[in-house]
Amino acid sequence: MTSRTRRAWSAAGISGTAALLAAAGGATWYYANRLTEPPALTWPPAPKADDRVEVVALRDGEVTLTGRGAARPGVWGLVWVGGYGRVGEVSTSGEDGSVRPFALLAGEPPEVATSGTLDAYAYPADPSVLGVPWEDVTFDSPVGACPAWWFPGERDTCVVLVHGRSARRHEAFRMLPTILAAGLPALVISYRNDPDAPRSDDGRSHLGATEWEDVEAAVRWALEHGASDVILVGFSMGGACVVNFAALSSLADRVRAMILEAPVLDWGPVIRAAAIDRGLPPQVLSLLLPATMRLASVRVGIDWAEMRHDPATFRHPKLLIHGTADVTVPVELADAVAEARPDIVTYLRVEGAGHVRSWNADPDRYAATVADFLDVVL
Repeated sequence: MTSRTRRAWSAAGISGTAALLAAAGGATWYYANRLTEPPALTWPPAPKADDRVEVVALRDGEVTLTGRGAARPGVWGLVWVGGYGRVGEVSTSGEDGSVRPFALLAGEPPEVATSGTLDAYAYPADPSVLGVPWEDVTFDSPVGACPAWWFPGERDTCVVLVHGRSARRHEAFRMLPTILAAGLPALVISYRNDPDAPRSDDGRSHLGATEWEDVEAAVRWALEHGASDVILVGFSMGGACVVNFAALSSLADRVRAMILEAPVLDWGPVIRAAAIDRGLPPQVLSLLLPATMRLASVRVGIDWAEMRHDPATFRHPKLLIHGTADVTVPVELADAVAEARPDIVTYLRVEGAGHVRSWNADPDRYAATVADFLDVVL
């Protein structure tokens, strides 16, 4: 190889490295921004192709659906312009579509040829649909008055339910009927940077690192309104908020138990799973992910080590619920906790369920497990 050729290859290598570093820097900024993006900007989520269906027949409590989501196993909400319903497990499926049980929950029944989407929440965002007494309340958090839904009950223990990132309060409705049937009052809360809640100073998500203070404020509200203690429920990032509260709050001794569904107990594997799900090649992850987490930490002050929870430090009884097909929060995180702490952890591991979709996969088993756990801890 001549000296001119070597110089050419060297220049090309330097240029390629610079381009790679520039691309990595841009990607790092982009993903750090997405990681701490205000949840209000991500609602409502865009319908996925796999959720789309079309109504081709509706009669006698049954609906016939076509489309990519038509034959999906489980129980789901069905959303269309002007209404909301629920579909059960597929009764029959063939060339004409999939026939499923159907119940109208809100609005007008769908017309034939109506396009719709399947919804994991399985309830519209209106507490009235539950058919029980409730009221709008607010509790005073460090960032201002946060709205919540209050469901009264006969017992002295109050259940505080915390939704996940990019989710909304009615995420809790799938579990709530079981809680209310046990006679427990419940407070379904919002937290900072929700569309209907106060904005934090920076307007960014802190992934539970500061949002736990809003959980603390909700617990204080419950105690001031007659509760002797609380059971905390956290879905996904709501689980991170709940566990951070237990680790950091002076009110942690008022917690009787926790129910955690697909909780984020370590953000590293969750961020890695999100990067892989978005198609990033594995060979760039070792470069991109640490830089992304460092930048996010600098921007909003997240202490990742503080958000990595060691099961050895857990002290409250826990019901842990997780689906094996969760591509958002790896089920291995829950597996490890259940294995490490069988003394305090009851584990419902739902085969084939996606992220916070264990109820959808098996609502009867889900409700029975929650009811049994509440019966034990009460």
